[in-house]
Amino acid sequence: MAPSAKDPYHLASLHRGLEVIGCFSRRPSWSLAELAAELGQNKATLFRVLHTLEAAGFLAKDGNGRHVPGLALHALGNAAVRQEQLRWQSLPPIQALAEETGETVHVGILHEGEVVTVQVVEGTHAVRMHSRVGKRSPAHASALGKLLMAYLPDAEVEAIIARHGLPAFTPATITTAEALREALHQIRQQGWAPDAEEIEPGLRCLAAPITDQSGRPSAALGISAPASRMDEARRAALLPRVKAAALQVSRMLGSPSAAAA
Repeated sequence: MAPSAKDPYHLASLHRGLEVIGCFSRRPSWSLAELAAELGQNKATLFRVLHTLEAAGFLAKDGNGRHVPGLALHALGNAAVRQEQLRWQSLPPIQALAEETGETVHVGILHEGEVVTVQVVEGTHAVRMHSRVGKRSPAHASALGKLLMAYLPDAEVEAIIARHGLPAFTPATITTAEALREALHQIRQQGWAPDAEEIEPGLRCLAAPITDQSGRPSAALGISAPASRMDEARRAALLPRVKAAALQVSRMLGSPSAAAA
């Protein structure tokens, strides 16, 4: 359905570009004339749209001069497929872990320097962590975020710090770059990450890495509970279960490191 012409937030040029991209779900290649006829658009205007999309890498031209999806569009599609694959393949293992422990279990990825929750199963206790798919959390103050940052190149970590800073949420939040670097080094050494009431008072979390087909940690699986239910002894008991669930998801994603394990 076309947006209302009275919509003050509607960008007509962007809408035309998205209409063009949508055509490639119906046919793998198009000429300028075919697209103009399909969309009912002026060829001169459409030529500029196509040129812009090609310059940005979303479209390219084949040997016959026809427009085809470009590398940027392929990358975007692959990223969407990987995220959906992660969402649904992680669900059975985290459901099992949540049922076994009674605690909230969640899976997140790092996006633009923040942790984005892509799947969650809430625990069964009356007092528990509440989360939702799409929730964003500061990376430096969460177990999932610190875990994923630990495997980034130093330059990317510095870029996240520069962009978001290190704001304090509780007295336990890491607020200096030096302390964060030390924490990330320790996380790399031990292979898991804690959140000791760093983002919310009374809430603790621990996380283990999910590795993808390249063997790279691309997501994290975490379990969260009130501090009253996650003392050192229970954390030690939960950690192997969290690692096992993360390994199971990694195996389902075709991770070579999971196969070796």
